[in-house]
Amino acid sequence: MNYLIIFYFATSLLFEVSFGVRLSPPTTSTLAPTTSPTQAALTISQELATGLPPQICADANSLTTPLGKLRTAMRNTSYTQMNAFFDAFLVFYSDEHLSEEPSPEERRLEYISGWEGVGTAAVLADGGAAIWVPAGDVRRARALLSCAWLVIDGDDPSQPTIVEWISERPGRNGRIGGDARLTSVGEWQMLSANLQREGLQLVHMPTLVDQLWNEEMDPMKRRPEFSRIVANLHKMDYTGVTWREKVWAVRNELRSMAADAMVVTALDEVAWLLNIRGRDNPYAPLLKAFVIISSKDVRVYAPPGKLSMPVREILAVYNCYTNSNNCTRVNEYTTIYSDLRRATESKILIPTAGTFQRGASAAIAQSVSQAKRLFQPSPIVYLKAQKNQAEIKGMRKAHLRDAVAMCTVMCYMETMGKSSLYEKTVAMKVDLTRATQAGYVSLSMQTRVAFGPNGAVPEYKATNDTNRRIFTNSTLVIQSGGQYDEGTTTVTRTLHYGTPSREERKAYTSVLRSLAAFGTLLTPATLPAAHTDPVVRAPLWSFKQDYIPPTGHGVGAALNRREDPVVIDYRQDTNLHTFREGYFITIEPAWYENRKFGVKLGNVLEVVPRPSNYLGFRESTLIPFEPKLIDKNLLTEYEINWLNAYNDRIRQTVGPELNIQGLTDVYYWMMNKTIKLESPRAKKNNPNSAVSYKSLQITTLIVTVNCILSNLLLTY
Repeated sequence: MNYLIIFYFATSLLFEVSFGVRLSPPTTSTLAPTTSPTQAALTISQELATGLPPQICADANSLTTPLGKLRTAMRNTSYTQMNAFFDAFLVFYSDEHLSEEPSPEERRLEYISGWEGVGTAAVLADGGAAIWVPAGDVRRARALLSCAWLVIDGDDPSQPTIVEWISERPGRNGRIGGDARLTSVGEWQMLSANLQREGLQLVHMPTLVDQLWNEEMDPMKRRPEFSRIVANLHKMDYTGVTWREKVWAVRNELRSMAADAMVVTALDEVAWLLNIRGRDNPYAPLLKAFVIISSKDVRVYAPPGKLSMPVREILAVYNCYTNSNNCTRVNEYTTIYSDLRRATESKILIPTAGTFQRGASAAIAQSVSQAKRLFQPSPIVYLKAQKNQAEIKGMRKAHLRDAVAMCTVMCYMETMGKSSLYEKTVAMKVDLTRATQAGYVSLSMQTRVAFGPNGAVPEYKATNDTNRRIFTNSTLVIQSGGQYDEGTTTVTRTLHYGTPSREERKAYTSVLRSLAAFGTLLTPATLPAAHTDPVVRAPLWSFKQDYIPPTGHGVGAALNRREDPVVIDYRQDTNLHTFREGYFITIEPAWYENRKFGVKLGNVLEVVPRPSNYLGFRESTLIPFEPKLIDKNLLTEYEINWLNAYNDRIRQTVGPELNIQGLTDVYYWMMNKTIKLESPRAKKNNPNSAVSYKSLQITTLIVTVNCILSNLLLTY
């Protein structure tokens, strides 16, 4: 005790001398500690992560929260369905199809933790809970989650991994639970192997979180109902090819890969293959279903009542007998796993992870006997990405509708620029305006609006705490997109409602130059898409500016906003896929001025053929840029010509549609934003241009005076 007193006074003196802070004297107490060693370790870790003083966390000890209920269930054999309980349980963010944006009733991670974004949580039975999120979400996650959760940067190699964090905590029986339906084959195998090295066993437990969620009594946390909206046919006007022709093409690919069958797990692949669209995903018109294609038959696994009568008729569901390869057999959604265990095919293709798709789940792979597994990329990826003429026509029409919607909302906001607009109200206005267009289905992404310093945060999402009021002293970045019957759109524009600073104009013009560089690019058809990235980033690199996200990616036709296989990112060394005619891609360069402002512009482009086996790019997005943010002195003649040609296409394509819809005020707004830009070098290179212009004015004046004098003379 004497040593403790001496240590206290020495520490107190050090703090008082260094910081002017006097520490309170230590007090003795006979009370038992209120936290367990594990909880204390969690509190200390949170203190190191957040810089806040340690404090008792009520949420960490509560038994009524979803987190507390999970801990109780981990010790209850009626939930674990085994004699022993779990030391820890992993909660993944996804659904059984590993969708990028799972629907509300599939967000198990959000139910347990309160975190709605991407991540993986580890919950200990004896206290302690941690969640691994992407680097860009760490700050927001720490602000959003309760003190019961330790938020760890999943992209930081210096931070402990899930396995390291669990293994540092003592266990009793070495069992770690998790739902293999909700994670990829590769991730599950890596976790399992690393846990085994620590003497721990990863056990597939698919129903634990679902049972708790289904039993939830709190109406605010109760599991949302599954969508009852039935899937409908996607018209031939939009698809251009029948579902039988697509199945035939897939079977040809499977034969070349020595596969007897394949499991289609990605929802956009299911929708593309069967020519159907649903409403089971928040940002894409997809149906929750699996498909097994073999040389003998096509089996669809969908929830009851999800296929409308017209869909069943087109798919020839009725009177479909065994070994008939010209019809479709419909089965109960949950029987996919048992059917795969009984499959008679000798080799079954199980899709592996691609650029954005994560492939089949670990549970799907485990349902196929090891001798029958053939892990290969899904052949549907390439068939789906290369749009046919009907799909290309539909994409162009969808972007025309989107241009009308965005021009309308941008025109409105410019007139309201000095009113009380906030980031979230602008996002709502964008969504409501887009929904007025014919053929509109849903958003293709959550609309993101960022003003001022918030615009300097990549992938920023406004919350109630960060929702900024929009003024006239900085840039406003809007990222949004729509799903239409004909196609999928996404667009990013940066606006300014005041007088931009020189730095803001330089940033905006540099990002615009990046768009122009790619829009005018000619590339050999054999060049990997990822290798074109430096062309876009070069104008920004000249100012020592860069951005973390990829420059671009593929876009689906009335499917996912982010589509395999193409990604435009110079840091890629595996996904080196080439462009193909008929691909649609995004280009989204950005300038992030730390804690000041952001500039981001994004267009969707169509890959078009050029002579001698070259490819070019044609803008599908036809929405004006902001002229006041363009410093034409920083543009080359080539870039000015590109911008003028782009503006001319907007006038010729979007202008008539605005007039047809009676949007006269929006039409004139669009015309003002697309006025031809004159090159400052043209005048500079022609020193007589100013003199010639003055001479023309003088000549005109002389002619006018002469006409007046002649009239006067004739009068008299």
